[in-house]
Amino acid sequence: MKKRWTAALLALLLTAALLPSTAHAAPADHAAGNSLTGVNRAVYEALEEAAILISSGRRTSTAIQIPNQPALCWTLDELGLSGARNEDVLKTLDQKLSDALNFELVYVCLSLDHPLEMFWKSNQFTLGYSFLRSGNQVSVADLTAQLQVAQDCRGGSDMNVDPKSIEAAAQAADSAKAIVEKYRDRSDYEKLAGYCQEICQLVSYDLEALTAGTPYGAPWQLVSVFDGDPNTNVVCEGYSKAFQYLCDLTDFDGDVVCRTISGNMNGNHMWNVVQMEDGRNYLVDVTNCDDKMVGEDGELFLSGASSTDGGRTYTVSKGSCRAVYTYSDLMEGLYGDGWLQISPGDYEPGAAQPSPAPSDSPAPAAFTDVAPDAYYAQAVAWAVEQGITNGTSSTTFSPGKECSEAEVLTFLWRAAGKPDSGYGPQDGANFWDSAVGWFYDIGMIPQGAAFDPSRPCTRATAVNSIWWAFRLPEPAGAAGFDDVPRDYAKPVAWAVEQGVTNGTSDTAFSPDKVCTRGEIVTFLYRAYHGRS
Repeated sequence: MKKRWTAALLALLLTAALLPSTAHAAPADHAAGNSLTGVNRAVYEALEEAAILISSGRRTSTAIQIPNQPALCWTLDELGLSGARNEDVLKTLDQKLSDALNFELVYVCLSLDHPLEMFWKSNQFTLGYSFLRSGNQVSVADLTAQLQVAQDCRGGSDMNVDPKSIEAAAQAADSAKAIVEKYRDRSDYEKLAGYCQEICQLVSYDLEALTAGTPYGAPWQLVSVFDGDPNTNVVCEGYSKAFQYLCDLTDFDGDVVCRTISGNMNGNHMWNVVQMEDGRNYLVDVTNCDDKMVGEDGELFLSGASSTDGGRTYTVSKGSCRAVYTYSDLMEGLYGDGWLQISPGDYEPGAAQPSPAPSDSPAPAAFTDVAPDAYYAQAVAWAVEQGITNGTSSTTFSPGKECSEAEVLTFLWRAAGKPDSGYGPQDGANFWDSAVGWFYDIGMIPQGAAFDPSRPCTRATAVNSIWWAFRLPEPAGAAGFDDVPRDYAKPVAWAVEQGVTNGTSDTAFSPDKVCTRGEIVTFLYRAYHGRS
């Protein structure tokens, strides 16, 4: 057994904000960590569990051991090292582990999803592991992440959190909860506006934190916003995390979702994107809503923005306020396909919503949660017009709701014209019975095999079902993704060739990521639209 340590410095010191112009766990279905699959997801979950224990005072160590992962096992032939010495195996394993585990991405997702629980982080870490060699098999074992603690929060060593700082974080959390309670009976818009104002009243921008040599720590964290000390201030990361945390604590009346974004705005920056009940996303830059900042008159609160590069860079231009925001590379695909798209217009509180259509045939325009500029809007319209699916009510489509396999097979059966099924293991009592029977008929579900209608539909199972519905067309070549199981290689390759979907990165497809209703109808629309 050999031990290997690799060190890394995470270049994510999001400190800069636009200067004056002259953990609370994230909701599970909205978390950035949901974009992770395989080893990345397993590591995320291990770190998440430890972070929650730390913030609750049940743990202080930030040296976190990851359960052994079956995916981190290879034959010597796969490593190209038949008969190699252990020293050669170590060198090759470093690369294989790096290919399988994007720790920087995992760390960023954890930080975005848990703004309170990760209050102690310093953005520096080391990864260590052992390897086991048995016959022709080599596996990574004892994978350990040592997450360095910021100087402000250290207790005895740089891998231990001071219990006093944990207590301070808990007190800050209580202060944040008091703010949420203060606005409990207000409208969703009033809650968001109130949170922005409260944060700006509690702190100012900490220009001194930008001084060369200032260690990453308290000014970057939400604890400094809610600590009750008027002398502690924050940089953009603290502002945005505080806003995120208040939103995470809030039970909104509508489908309001707040997300934290890292990127560039006259330098590294953090801000928020908020999805309102109308289904559109709006930009909120609490930092620059503060006094004497460029958006102090509310120009950067629930603001629309325009993009000329496909949605990665957005410009807000209103009178003397002009701000340009660019998503960082790691933001792509964290919250759905591509970049979070921003509405071209500002949010209008109290704006009239479209009148609902008759419940037996709801028009897509009547869905208050489907914005006209949403990537799935055209697909929703097509799916409803074709009778493939309806809304979840007369006025909502619920595009962010996860899809079950029963729903996807039913959508495909309807799109195929509701063919009769000669195989009937189902009794017809459920909406999916005829659809499932048809997939037994065409051979996707082996005869006699059990079918679980409630199982979430993943990206892999979605494209596989579409591929079978189209009767197994042969792809021209391989898709080239590293994470696609052999059984799904052809369906994925075909889906990418046909423009049904793309990978989540140049080398990853994320086959285990669960699909939403908005994503599924988009896949179907692209498949059938391209076919017609």
